[in-house]
Amino acid sequence: MKIFLILLLGVFLNAESVTSNTLRLSGATTIQPIIEKIADIYYKETKEPLLIEGGGTESGIEKIIDGRSHVAMVARNLTEEEKNRFAYATIAVDAVAIIYNKNQKIKNLTKNELIGIYDGSIKKWKDVGCECPNLIVISRRTDRATLNVFEDYSGLKSPKRKNLPSDAKLIREDAWEAESNINTLLWVAGLKGSIAIVSHAEAERYIAMGYPIRISTIDNIYPSKESIKEGAYPIKRELNLVWQIDNPKVERFAKWIKNDSFKKAVEELGFVAVER
Repeated sequence: MKIFLILLLGVFLNAESVTSNTLRLSGATTIQPIIEKIADIYYKETKEPLLIEGGGTESGIEKIIDGRSHVAMVARNLTEEEKNRFAYATIAVDAVAIIYNKNQKIKNLTKNELIGIYDGSIKKWKDVGCECPNLIVISRRTDRATLNVFEDYSGLKSPKRKNLPSDAKLIREDAWEAESNINTLLWVAGLKGSIAIVSHAEAERYIAMGYPIRISTIDNIYPSKESIKEGAYPIKRELNLVWQIDNPKVERFAKWIKNDSFKKAVEELGFVAVER
């Protein structure tokens, strides 16, 4: 029996049902597999269960602010304000991959083509040299860090964001909005004309499991571990664990994640580990 609890999205668990030594982690589904992988090892060594829930980066931050969680899983670079406000550990580097269904023969997109697909100025796959089914563009919800990273790279903004300037360049209105990486990957596997943004490491794992997905190169650069680490691949992000400063509840866990077991889990899941 698993000794850690994984909450499905949308399931509410009140504080009374969590034991006093349970450490609750919430946020990015990109980071969630790392914590799930080390939860058994951590429990065996510390007798402290980990309660893990997704919900997205911004949800994770909200929960450590209002005390509903101890650690936020944040799948983007932290702002300077966040670095000053919270304690944090950068645990890995990941890329945002551009994926489409494997039936599509196209293998490379330029940055301008990618932007054109997402802003709607490119309306059909044949406009980028591919005789493929109807173009289905999949974006992400505004509380998802993958979208934040893509917005920074492309200069586009989700039309669902509030208080945008009048001259903001927007992601097309008809783009689908996925929640998690898993949602995104399943949609692309089943929709032959789809394109989406997703965690590179997660995409590689699903391809290894046989899902009919292809990862695109951007300007002929593939998001390999080497190109991500060296900075050649252009859409990358830090993966961070974040908690309130001087929170004794997190101290043991913060020290433990510096060990080799944690680094091994990060690398086995396809992320680029960082020296800490």
